[in-house]
Amino acid sequence: MSIVYVGLDLGSSNFQQVALNHDGVSRVNRDFRTSESNLVKAFSDLKGEIHVHLEAGELAPWAASIIAPLVTRVVCSHPQSNAWIAKDADKCDRVDAYKLAELLRLNRFKEVHYKLKARLRMQGVIVSGERVFSSRGRKPVLAEVKSPDLRTAITQLYTVLDQSVAAQAEARLLMLRAAQAFPEIRIFRTAPGIGPIGACRFSAYIHTPNRFSSTRKLWKYCRLSVSHRSSNGKPLRRPRLDRSGCGRLKDVSRKAFDVAMRSRQDNGFKRAYQRALETTHDATHARLTVQRKIISTLRAMWLNQTPYSDELMP
Repeated sequence: MSIVYVGLDLGSSNFQQVALNHDGVSRVNRDFRTSESNLVKAFSDLKGEIHVHLEAGELAPWAASIIAPLVTRVVCSHPQSNAWIAKDADKCDRVDAYKLAELLRLNRFKEVHYKLKARLRMQGVIVSGERVFSSRGRKPVLAEVKSPDLRTAITQLYTVLDQSVAAQAEARLLMLRAAQAFPEIRIFRTAPGIGPIGACRFSAYIHTPNRFSSTRKLWKYCRLSVSHRSSNGKPLRRPRLDRSGCGRLKDVSRKAFDVAMRSRQDNGFKRAYQRALETTHDATHARLTVQRKIISTLRAMWLNQTPYSDELMP
C-alpha cells in the first residue's frame, strides 16, 4: 500500500488540503469550507496509507479527532518550529499546506502533544510531567474531568496520540529491517554518537562513498563549509557557513556530536572537541570542526569498509 503525505492548513472559514506521494509529487491540491462534513469528505476518497500533518492551533484537536478514524496517522507540529512556512515571502494557504505535507514526507517537524494538558487545564485539572501521556497515568487524570462529554473529547485526543506513537514505532521497525540490506549501516553504528537513525540517514542521503572526490566537497554538501564573498579585493561580508547543500546531513552530524559529547565513555570526537576548543577558544568553531570530522570519518569508514577507529579521523 502506497503512503500518502497530507498537509492540512486549517482556517476558521476554509481549509487547504495537499497530498503528496512518496516521491513528493502532488496528487491532491484543493480547498473546502471548514466543517466536520467537509473534513470527512476530504479524507474519505483518498486511497493508500494516509499520514496527515497540521499545525497545532485552536482547531487542531477538533480536526484531528474527526479525521483520525479515516487515516493511518495524524501529527500536530509547533508553528514556531516551522520557520520554512512562517518566514517564507510566498505565504498562502495552498503553499502552507504543501509545505506541511513536504515536512511530513521528509520527517522534518517537531510534534507536540501539549494540547492534552491545555484541554485538561481548561477543566481545572493541572498535571505536570509526562505521566499524563502514559496509559497508566491517564486514567486518574481522566477521572478528574467531571463532564462525560468533555471526558470523551479528551479521550479522542489520547486516541490520536496513541496512533501517532504506534505509527512512529512501526516506521522505525520498518527502517531497521530495511537497513539490514546495507552493510554500511552496521559499520556506521560503530562510530561514537551514531545510532541506527543517523546511520540510515547518512547512507540514504549520500548513496555511495564515491559520490564526492574530496572531503571538502562533502563538507560543502553537508552545509559545513565556510563561504567567503568579496569584490575588488574587499570582503562583502563576514565568512559564514555555506547554505547550499543538504541541511539534513548537517543535522546528522550535529546529533552525532551531541550524543558523543554526552557519552560517559571517552571517545575520539570528545578529545577532538577539547583540542579544538583549546586552540580556537570558541565553542561554536570547535563544534563545527568536530562535525566535519564526524562526516569525514563516516566517509572513510564507508570507503574502507572498516569499523570506527581513531586513526580514521582526519
